[in-house]
Amino acid sequence: MITENSGKIYRFKLDHNFGFGFAEIYDFTDISEFDGKIIYTFNRIDSEEKSDYDLKKITESGISFGPIRTVSFPGTRGKYATKYIGQRTDLMINEIPVTKEYHGLLINENNWDNLTKWYFSDKFEKLHSNFVNYSELRNLETRILSSIVGIATKLTMKKIIDENKKVSDFYDLRQMGNLNLFVQLINTYYPIELTEKLLTEIKN
Repeated sequence: MITENSGKIYRFKLDHNFGFGFAEIYDFTDISEFDGKIIYTFNRIDSEEKSDYDLKKITESGISFGPIRTVSFPGTRGKYATKYIGQRTDLMINEIPVTKEYHGLLINENNWDNLTKWYFSDKFEKLHSNFVNYSELRNLETRILSSIVGIATKLTMKKIIDENKKVSDFYDLRQMGNLNLFVQLINTYYPIELTEKLLTEIKN
């Protein structure tokens, strides 16, 4: 891990003027250049911008998402600019976390519980003998690469769901990008019973 790049915390804007979220970065590109950029997001969401932040209060709000692989570290310029808040020294991780993997393609199946060839990323050597029920690794992230824009959308969707609103009232789930983020979200961060209910928002 590249320590000097890790533990950095950024503020980013949610969709639909729903406020601001916070993300923490970990840099494992010294080990895996392709997917070694890892982000966690926090439960704290601010309705307005602030000029000063207490990092401890942000980190103590708890993790909402992660570890999410990202295509690039957040930028501080341009249309989707984030704001660098600061860097903490008490890092959460010091090695690449275990993820869930699927042996095949996640195509045409929105309920991942129906898929049978799931395995833990650290159990790949004897792949076929290590397939497990999805319930055993449901709350783990995949290694699907996301952008900060996608992460912001996913956190916005989570806020909508947690406020008992319908994601389909805010996003067109027929649009592939929105659909993929929605499917990833509900199959990882919500129990199967709620996931099945949320899947009814997808219209064919």
